[in-house]
Amino acid sequence: MTEAVSKGDVRRAWLDEDEANLSAARVAKHRLVEQVRRLVDAAFQVDCGDAGYEPADSRSDSGAGSDAGSDAGSDAADEADTDRAARFMALAAEAESLADRISALPRIPRAEADGVNASLARRHDTLLVERSTINGRGNPLAPPVRMWADGDVIRGEAYFTAPHEGPAGRVHGAWVAACFDEILGCAQGASGAFGYTGTLTITLRRATPLYTKITYEAGFSHREGRKIHGWGRCYAEGRLTAEATGVFVIPASGRIGHGTRQ
Repeated sequence: MTEAVSKGDVRRAWLDEDEANLSAARVAKHRLVEQVRRLVDAAFQVDCGDAGYEPADSRSDSGAGSDAGSDAGSDAADEADTDRAARFMALAAEAESLADRISALPRIPRAEADGVNASLARRHDTLLVERSTINGRGNPLAPPVRMWADGDVIRGEAYFTAPHEGPAGRVHGAWVAACFDEILGCAQGASGAFGYTGTLTITLRRATPLYTKITYEAGFSHREGRKIHGWGRCYAEGRLTAEATGVFVIPASGRIGHGTRQ
């Protein structure tokens, strides 16, 4: 569960999840996003039925050895494929209709595309905890990741499913690394400033399993001028699966969008 951090803590952009201060519409949007994630997972795992996964003894062997029997079996398979295709096309039409309805709703203004002054945007829309591709509650591309502050250490929990698969049954290493980038990016705030990712070094100790709670921890190590150094580790069921070190560079201007001027 994410803990509240003080208003002066620059890590707040990742961690502010005080639902008591959220509008009913924003809470409902989060619910919508959760269901979109479920839809992605479900769609990814739909079996087209054309890969021969069923056991051999479950297939029709009526008329085996005769041309007539073979034709009948082929017709049955074709019919089943046609039925599945029709069902999938009907679902695709429903999904298209829903996407059209959602697309017609008012959109969050973007400074780059809409010429809106970013400082005038709604506060929650600018928070990384809302929009991040890793732990954004309003971003359907983000896997279920939660982060919270434990003193100067940032802790997190991730749960990866089939769409995040790399090697069979294992999380793609790019997702493991992306979570490190985000959690170290937050943890660097213990230095009092934020920088952009300069280097991120990942050491994969063992495979990270799917459908398992993955715990992350990250912290600020030290600062050298405009360079902020951090560390991170992740575990599956208490076993270390990967480690990371990162160097974040504060812009020469001394300011980053969600950080503070130094």
